[in-house]
Amino acid sequence: DVTNGGDALVDPIFGIKSVNGSLVLRRDAEMYQWIETSSSSSKKDLGGGKTTTTTYTYQKEWRNRLVSSQNYKKPTNHRNPSSMEFESLQLNANPIMIGSYELPMRLESKLTWGTPMTVTVDDIPDESLRNRTKQTTDGFYFGNSIDNSQIGDQKITFAQTPPSTITVVGVQSGNTLSAFVAENGEGGDVLLFRQGKYSAAEMYEEAESQNAVLSWFIRFGGFLLMTSGLYLIFRPIEVFADIVPCVGDIVGCGLIFMSVVISAVLSSITISIAWLVAHPMIGGIVLLVTLAVVGCCAFGVKKLQQMRNGDDDGDNASRSAPETEKNVDDD
Repeated sequence: DVTNGGDALVDPIFGIKSVNGSLVLRRDAEMYQWIETSSSSSKKDLGGGKTTTTTYTYQKEWRNRLVSSQNYKKPTNHRNPSSMEFESLQLNANPIMIGSYELPMRLESKLTWGTPMTVTVDDIPDESLRNRTKQTTDGFYFGNSIDNSQIGDQKITFAQTPPSTITVVGVQSGNTLSAFVAENGEGGDVLLFRQGKYSAAEMYEEAESQNAVLSWFIRFGGFLLMTSGLYLIFRPIEVFADIVPCVGDIVGCGLIFMSVVISAVLSSITISIAWLVAHPMIGGIVLLVTLAVVGCCAFGVKKLQQMRNGDDDGDNASRSAPETEKNVDDD
């Protein structure tokens, strides 16, 4: 189990104290602010130009960080305060223990489970602060009216992380745990964390699953970046075609399709080459399949061109035949 190896945690401003040996004490502060959102629409003009219209809207929302209004399009009537009187705060126990070992600091951010705390105004030690604090069902409120919030009002809530059972996979290093690093330096460092009780096999299986998902997200992101780059390269063709109404849209769709196809081929080749190092069999199969598909497509295109050229030769021969007969009749 993971436990608090030190003293109870106390909020330095509001005097709220953690209970039951909590590992983390959190103060969550929010402020009522103006939030700007924008939406744009583009319209193509005759001659290849484009007109973009941007609409700005403003709403009042609760946010847990300060939102600057200095760069708003219309800041005059939508100004936010320049600072938050109370900000969010997280206090961690020192030390946090796993049995007889200290929890590594890099794992403290993973102590994310928590339960809301019930607090009262009487907990606040400062009298002046206590007198201007309004009590809510889940915390404190600072403003003229709870039912009629104004820009700059704040609300504060508290939560704590109680002790729990966790599983950590790492290497013992003195009185704590550190990441395992292979002797050859490959594979990165391994320091696994998970709430609950799990075996080493389950921890490694979960880590491999997460790595697989992350890898595919990176591959898909690379594919999108490559597609966008290719489309931007071909983009001038679409702009030139916009001179004729509707033609630009048709050409644009064709360019997007061509960019997707080229990117898919290049991405597959890149991924398969990378797999040749880590998974030679899988990488070889993917590379062969990709090259086979490309070869079949190239063969198909060449075949269509030959058929088209054959049809053109036949049409030319049929058009030249009557002229030959006419010359013979004249003789």
